[in-house]
Amino acid sequence: MKTRTTCAIMLALSLSATPVVGQSFYVGGGIGSSFFSSEIGEAVDRLTKISENATAWKLFGGFSPARFIGIEGGYRHFGTVSANIGSVGFESSTKGWDVEALGRLQIAIIDLFGKAGLMFWNTDSTLGSTTVGDSSGTDFFWGLGGGLRLGPVGVRVEWESVEASTPDNLSMVSVSGTLGF
Repeated sequence: MKTRTTCAIMLALSLSATPVVGQSFYVGGGIGSSFFSSEIGEAVDRLTKISENATAWKLFGGFSPARFIGIEGGYRHFGTVSANIGSVGFESSTKGWDVEALGRLQIAIIDLFGKAGLMFWNTDSTLGSTTVGDSSGTDFFWGLGGGLRLGPVGVRVEWESVEASTPDNLSMVSVSGTLGF
């Protein structure tokens, strides 16, 4: 029993002390669900609140110059949300580029992280066959997550949100795979 416990402790310590040299750069991709809410008013002559979900995806890459910090950036598509306003169909699609700083806590093969940065986004909205909005901007972007690393391969779950003006609320929950090199 003592031998197993000692071996387990030694394995955990060796994994947590393993340097990340050679795996400072990483790439990844993920899929998840976006959460969209906005108020539509001008185009329909009445205030209508829309709150929908869509399938979202992202591609990203990053660099970890030190154990506790990193830089990450990528492209994401929050999906296309659809809703009916009266008898007319509404669709909105948001996508964009992001760049952020990461703060990380590594415990053996587990990573916990938070991120904050900027997102350069664009939203296209249509009501029926009429374009009702084509807005873009640069806004605050942040997120929280956790992951599991097994050598250069990893998987992570995260929640991210952008403080965009249109839509009023836009966030994403995703599961991603990563590859370090």
